[in-house]
Amino acid sequence: MPTLDTTRRKFLATSAAAGALAAFPAPFVHAQNKLKLRIGIVPLISSGPIFLAEARKYFDKVGLDVDVQYFKDGALAMPALVAGELDMTATTMNAGLFNTVGKGAPFKAFLDRGIEKPGSGSMTIAASNAMVEAGMTAPDKMALLKGKKIALQAPGSIDQYLFGRGIQRAGLDPRADVNWSAGLSYPDIVKAMGAGQADAANIPVPLGFLVEKNKFGKLVFSGWDVEPNCQLACWVVSTNYLSKNKEAAIRFAMTHIHAGREYNKAAAEKNAEVVKIISDATKVPAPLIVAAAPRWTWFADDGMPNVKSCMEQGKFWTDTLKLVKADVTEDQLFDLSMAKEATERLKSKNPFG
Repeated sequence: MPTLDTTRRKFLATSAAAGALAAFPAPFVHAQNKLKLRIGIVPLISSGPIFLAEARKYFDKVGLDVDVQYFKDGALAMPALVAGELDMTATTMNAGLFNTVGKGAPFKAFLDRGIEKPGSGSMTIAASNAMVEAGMTAPDKMALLKGKKIALQAPGSIDQYLFGRGIQRAGLDPRADVNWSAGLSYPDIVKAMGAGQADAANIPVPLGFLVEKNKFGKLVFSGWDVEPNCQLACWVVSTNYLSKNKEAAIRFAMTHIHAGREYNKAAAEKNAEVVKIISDATKVPAPLIVAAAPRWTWFADDGMPNVKSCMEQGKFWTDTLKLVKADVTEDQLFDLSMAKEATERLKSKNPFG
């Protein structure tokens, strides 16, 4: 039987907890009962906001218990999301995504995951030494790629989109006028350029630096030179998870938006603490991360994707490359209510300080 002293201690502890909860801003009054969330990411520099959130305990501050699962490629995370093994992951606006959404995908894009902002975007267009000598040094010279081989990780990828849009604007037909060589990882694409097996490629920094370091070619211009503010990727959430845990999605959006702002600032300043956090998480040497700054990928301050860019990518896959059978509407692809609510909450009371 509890003693009076024991009962009194329990009462004081309960009262203190209640007082702390009363002082904790809504909607986190039940933050001690953490909401569970499983997310999939690729250990790239552009996953920096997640690394910051983990290192700085931001998920704890909004009452989230986040299980971060790592994948070698983002394409491998999407099947896990559809199968119910993940609740959220990030994806590019690739052709496969639009095909899946057109068939009634069990997920919604809800949050920005990187934009090719001028000065901050991570994509670089690399050209072989022979192409540079021929004059392929700017977007308006991309017609020189007619009949040439362009290396890609996968067909229907963001790499193919940026390249395809560039050569389309230069007067070429992306379906007929160039040879797409798909199926190589970025490191293998670099090697292919060195072996004379690729004339050009879209390679993100810092891997793109290896082209010049090994004297395989030059980084001739950037993705934003082709299409400024192109949406590189979005976070997507399972509709099944969303129907039961919208609050968790909002809290995740709050965390990612705040960490994204810090990440942008760190990229501009080459912040040593953030560089170390990213280096430890990605195993990319710190000097390479510093060399890539400020081009670590840009995150929207309000968490909102560039919807127009996303829909233009969908039209490219449908109308130009014929990789998608039917048009997809904004309502089919997006639910941006979580990003909007997260931004409003951050304005009224930022739990991250």
